Amino acid sequence: MATQKPRRTTVADVARLAGVSAMTVSNVLNAPHRVSEPTVQTVRAAIEELGYTPNHAARALSSGRSQVIGLPLYLEDDTFSEQNPGLGGFLHGLLGGLVKAAAVSGYGVHVTTPTEGATEIALYERLIAARQVDAIVVLETMPKDERIEFLSQRRFPFVAFGRTGPQQRQCWVDVDNETSMVGIAQHLRSTGRERAVYLATDSALPWVHQRQAGFLREFPSADVRSFGSLEAVAAYVAEADRPDVFVADNDAYAVVAMRALQRRGITVGEDVAVTGFNDFPFASMLDTPLTTARIPLRDIARCLFERALREISGDTDQPGRLVTAPLVVRSSA
Repeated sequence: MATQKPRRTTVADVARLAGVSAMTVSNVLNAPHRVSEPTVQTVRAAIEELGYTPNHAARALSSGRSQVIGLPLYLEDDTFSEQNPGLGGFLHGLLGGLVKAAAVSGYGVHVTTPTEGATEIALYERLIAARQVDAIVVLETMPKDERIEFLSQRRFPFVAFGRTGPQQRQCWVDVDNETSMVGIAQHLRSTGRERAVYLATDSALPWVHQRQAGFLREFPSADVRSFGSLEAVAAYVAEADRPDVFVADNDAYAVVAMRALQRRGITVGEDVAVTGFNDFPFASMLDTPLTTARIPLRDIARCLFERALREISGDTDQPGRLVTAPLVVRSSA
């Protein structure tokens, strides 16, 4: 006697378990922004319990979509150099969150990079022409970003990690760097620290100036110093007068400052406080664990994917979204 194949779990099964309509399940899969958050959570729990897997091939044929979003990475040869410690963990966390968020809605993530000598925009051209992706995630946007201009002119769905310019489409998700740095400053004030040296990255990247502006809101008298390398930070801290706190705009600068202080026989966390920003994996594993702001990569990735779905479905009239990096207090401050 032939063994019957197990019946495939359907949208109707998920709807029945979740106590909602099949249309609601479809919206949770394809446009979760149209459904209340409690309902989204209920439906996703039912999907997990039943082990439901969307039929990608059928959905792609019926919708004319690839069920894939693109994540182009334009990586220079020195991207993972010692000047960028922790970047690998940052990209891994973002990618992992994006893949997980996409999988719930039956989407995949296509990670790619331009070939040698090609531009990122040339890569966009290829992805669009081949219909390989339904939307593109753009990383590290700048004001008047030519990538945003290109995608807008092509009317191709995209979402940016980083704010777009005021005259550009506002389909972005970003860290609320200013508010997050205010949180660090307020914590330092509450512990009685008044004399601050701010260690800034010498860069035109928007987040550098947003974080500095946030700190100076609470510490307008802070001594701001800008550096283009880890070596320059180490050399400065090795000779600097001792403030109450060194506030770095990234974890790498904070760690270098801590090491320079320790070489001088100064106890970090007692004699001088040190703070960072990002909460790279190494921050909690130091001899003196680092107080820092944790960028919630999984939350950001989920917001990026949900916004990409809005763009794909034509809901393009929403503003950008800021996500706060919560303070993680450890021994260094």
